[in-house]
Amino acid sequence: MGITGWLDAGGRGMSAEHYTPYRTLAERGELNARVFYTTIRQPATPEQVDKVLAEIPAQKPFQGNDHFGNVGWGESVYGPVTTQLLRKGGNLRPEALAQMKRIAEALAQQGLYLNSHVEMEDAIDDFLAIYEDINRRHPIKGLRWSFSHLDQVTPAQLERMKRLGMSAQIHTRPLIQGALMHVIHGDAAWAMPPFRRVQDSGIPWGLGSDATAVTPSNPFYSLSFAVTGRMIGGRQVNRQTITREEALIAHTRSNARFLFQDGNVGSLQPGKYADLLVLDRDYLTVPEDAIKDIRPLVTMVGGKVVYEAGARRP
Repeated sequence: MGITGWLDAGGRGMSAEHYTPYRTLAERGELNARVFYTTIRQPATPEQVDKVLAEIPAQKPFQGNDHFGNVGWGESVYGPVTTQLLRKGGNLRPEALAQMKRIAEALAQQGLYLNSHVEMEDAIDDFLAIYEDINRRHPIKGLRWSFSHLDQVTPAQLERMKRLGMSAQIHTRPLIQGALMHVIHGDAAWAMPPFRRVQDSGIPWGLGSDATAVTPSNPFYSLSFAVTGRMIGGRQVNRQTITREEALIAHTRSNARFLFQDGNVGSLQPGKYADLLVLDRDYLTVPEDAIKDIRPLVTMVGGKVVYEAGARRP
């Protein structure tokens, strides 16, 4: 599919041991993609938060190499704090947010990267209020903290994020959930996620799939949705589209920032690794509806061919 690297935000039940095969291959020089991940714990009670707080001082990201490593913490900070794309409301009770704040503040104090899953406008406000308060004691600017999804983020919230030095991870979940989003959110779904609003805000942001549980991992499907606003099957569900150049930059150069590899990958220039694709057609000139059908003929990672269409590889 032409994926040369990704950020794994973890999931329920994930721990460091699940990444041992990646680490082993990376140490052998046999890993043919760049794989980075964030620690996820999702404590469910204040007592479990106490255990997490005892663990954070020992957290040491960036102990891997340029093919594999842990980059920080995320994506669901405190399990009971929930925001749901496909269900209005969620759990934003003050006592739950207070536990989330305890973890976020400890991460800031330790100087660790944090990515938080948040979607709806009211929840984004609550999260930002917590971060702004933490920032007064432990500045987070420079830690590259981010929010993922942000389906209802407003211009004012984007400005608050920028003041904190934050970035945005925007995903193409409406590829298969768009029609249901319109049932639940009505006309607001036309701007979920608000690609154009985020792009025009000037905030650093990356485009991704949030695969594989909720969308296909094929990057050309993600690029296609950001440009056309159409689901798989062709139904128009989003009017916040961006240009194909903007989408490509967000999916490559900008995403390298979330891997903390922006000095190594994401664009073709002297001093960076040759992570690149040779495509079966020109992404910049094919009809918009054909972007989703693009296929790689050759995939290279670090100048090494790791995939060649039609070639048999051991």
